[in-house]
Amino acid sequence: MLEDIGAKISSFFSGKSPQTPLRLVVGLNQVDKMIPNGWDKRLNSPTDEAEKVIERRCKDIIKKLSKNVAISEENIEYYSALQRYRLIPLLTKIIQNAYAGFKLDNVKPADPFELADQEVKAFAEQERQKLDSKTRTLEDIKKIIPETDLKLILDKLQKETKLPPKVAVIGKSGVGKTTTINNLFNGQFKTSPTTVGTTEAQIKEFTLSTGGALTVVDLPGYGRSEAEDREYEKIYQDLIPSCDLVFLILQADTRDFSDDIEMINKITKWLKDHPIPKR
Repeated sequence: MLEDIGAKISSFFSGKSPQTPLRLVVGLNQVDKMIPNGWDKRLNSPTDEAEKVIERRCKDIIKKLSKNVAISEENIEYYSALQRYRLIPLLTKIIQNAYAGFKLDNVKPADPFELADQEVKAFAEQERQKLDSKTRTLEDIKKIIPETDLKLILDKLQKETKLPPKVAVIGKSGVGKTTTINNLFNGQFKTSPTTVGTTEAQIKEFTLSTGGALTVVDLPGYGRSEAEDREYEKIYQDLIPSCDLVFLILQADTRDFSDDIEMINKITKWLKDHPIPKR
């Protein structure tokens, strides 16, 4: 695993990076609503039976979506922001598909056990402490990356800290954008949100629990009216190409994805027209 990370980092800085990622991840949120009474509140997780049903239904949705959009199933993940369920798989997807995605490596999602019963929370913390050994240390990296390359990497990373990764978050109203941002990135606002023009789009600066910073472009929701969609599309086209990643959130427990499919295809085109963020 460490060798793979080293190879990816070295190739990126040497200019031999593989194909530029599309910079788009689609998330199916609110899977906890799929199965009534299927959530174990004591453990803050679905029951075994409910988890199987959620997985089966979400995989079916993902398969159907991928047939109608210009992205693969690998760009789609399911989760519950409210219950902090499957945030790590989602965050992994984001890191893999973001432009220069390693910049997000220090992001740690909110702890799902914080919502569990106290004894469960205490047990989880004990087990976590037993396994808490950092393997991706600087000394480990030095063993697999030449010193000259390592210096270049560290210089680049130092420069990146002055320009935080930029993530656009978009979806219909009520899909849980705010909850997703709060729990997925587990960050605190560093500055007051900046409204873009007279729209509902906001630029939010976060400080992360593990250090570093993140810029989130919170875009207005689509699908409420054709007039609003036309107005907001101008904002989307202006802001999305400048982002390292676009995270589009869908509501998992719905049957109508027509607006979402249309938006995914539009965003895909905009990103393909601008394969590198317009910084």
